[in-house]
Amino acid sequence: MQRIFPDYAKNYIELLKEKGRKRSTIKQYLSDLEKFFYWMNDFKGTIDLNTLRSLSGQDLEAYVNYLYNLKLSDATFRRLISVLNRFLKYLNINPGAILDKPRERPLRSLNSYDFISDDEMEQLLTSMKKSNGSTARDYLIDRNLGIVCLARYYGLTPKDISLITMRSVNLAQKTIEVNTSGSPLMIEIEDQHLQYIRDYRNSIEESLRPRLRTKDPLFVSFFNPTCRFHFDYAEGIPKALSIRGIQEMIKDEVRLAGLRKISAKNLRNSCIIDQLSSNLSNESVVSYFRLSDSFSIRRYNEYLKTKKVKN
Repeated sequence: MQRIFPDYAKNYIELLKEKGRKRSTIKQYLSDLEKFFYWMNDFKGTIDLNTLRSLSGQDLEAYVNYLYNLKLSDATFRRLISVLNRFLKYLNINPGAILDKPRERPLRSLNSYDFISDDEMEQLLTSMKKSNGSTARDYLIDRNLGIVCLARYYGLTPKDISLITMRSVNLAQKTIEVNTSGSPLMIEIEDQHLQYIRDYRNSIEESLRPRLRTKDPLFVSFFNPTCRFHFDYAEGIPKALSIRGIQEMIKDEVRLAGLRKISAKNLRNSCIIDQLSSNLSNESVVSYFRLSDSFSIRRYNEYLKTKKVKN
């Protein structure tokens, strides 16, 4: 199939590159916008700028319906709409009602597979504490345990964890400040979970160890072949463990534990359910987990109701 991508869209992509967007982000924008242009070409017979500017609310509604019929996942649907919205705003085109569509799309109901059970969590932690014969993996046992506990028992996302700096960590007061979304959140860490973090940090040779009260990342990238932690010599600090690195680590540990597919999202979901089950208000849960609004936890409350009925 011949690629369809007009010059005015290429200018937008160049702007994103100038702003320093990651290569993976640029690639995703290209793919998502190209889907829109294929539809527009079929729907209108052209993708010139004047035709785009003349698209009515009904036209955009037709595109949304087109996406509905593709049976996309909720995440993919929302991303496609979000990317298109940003592009239209760049062109000073008012997308109108399409802005509200992502919230109108009904999310599927949650079920037990969206969480990690207590038995599964126990099996995972037990497996993580055992040597599996891999020198690199065994060297990172405490680091990995600390990360998994932050995701399961405090609801932190891989992004939250990747961005924690030593300036945000107070080992004496047993606290970590999370500021990923611009709204600082102070969490108190249980002794056992804090000990994993202490032991992990102390396992790093002093020249590469994250320094207290600095912008050094708490969790440092690790080079398996040499069993050494990475150092960013350009920045003069240890190299932070990436979001993808955290996601892959969790996936690997789950596999080693012989469990079904479980991700960081499952761990965070279980933490959200714990908080709601403890009768914490919706507003408090929304604030703690940095959710967009109370609508975001509707599915969790519905799951709890279903669970109570079954019990």
